[in-house]
Amino acid sequence: MSSSLNIRDIGQERKVALEQEANATGNSIAEVVRDWIDAGIARSRAERDRAAWIASAKEGIAHESRHLEQNGSSLARFRQV
Repeated sequence: MSSSLNIRDIGQERKVALEQEANATGNSIAEVVRDWIDAGIARSRAERDRAAWIASAKEGIAHESRHLEQNGSSLARFRQV
């Protein structure tokens, strides 16, 4: 997949902010942008992975809930003797 990042579309204020951040950190603008892009991608992936995990866990939790309602607890300390 080949695509081009058009930096002209980000606006003058963002360009100035990037330059200030680069100067403040002693990095190039390109390095600042790469770091922020990498962090954003990692955050986005983590959020999607978490949402997928929650969605997949819901079915298992529902099953466990039904099992407990129908059969009671299987832990010895909760069993009625």
